[in-house]
Amino acid sequence: MQRHPIRDAVLRFLRGSAVGIAATVLDMAVLAILVEGFRLTPAQANVPALIAGAAVQFIGCRHVVFRTTSGSVSKQLVAFVATEAGTLTLNGIVFQVLVSLTPVPYPLARMLGTFLVFIGFSYPLWGRIFRAPAAESTAAD
Repeated sequence: MQRHPIRDAVLRFLRGSAVGIAATVLDMAVLAILVEGFRLTPAQANVPALIAGAAVQFIGCRHVVFRTTSGSVSKQLVAFVATEAGTLTLNGIVFQVLVSLTPVPYPLARMLGTFLVFIGFSYPLWGRIFRAPAAESTAAD
């Protein structure tokens, strides 16, 4: 089967974006419920909302984005959690900067911040975590 590396990379990024959107929708829903329903401050609701989105990201990255069918799930999970610790830190910093230093409303700050962290940090590292062995990657996409 002929490989199309650029097309495959674009499709994988689009799948990653779709999974990211799904994770962000859950993140935003949890954030809104905690802020509006439970009257937490956006800063208090920040981490629980991000953790909910991260769970969607792991499952989506493994099964939808990178279509990984081999490799140690536990090793991938450990590497993913380490990456998500960095992602969580960066998302928290970017969110706090946006809601503290700009007039951007917290929902928009969440979307903008997580997108920037996604394209600049998370997605590139996930590609390394969920990289399929050479024989598998030629048949997966």
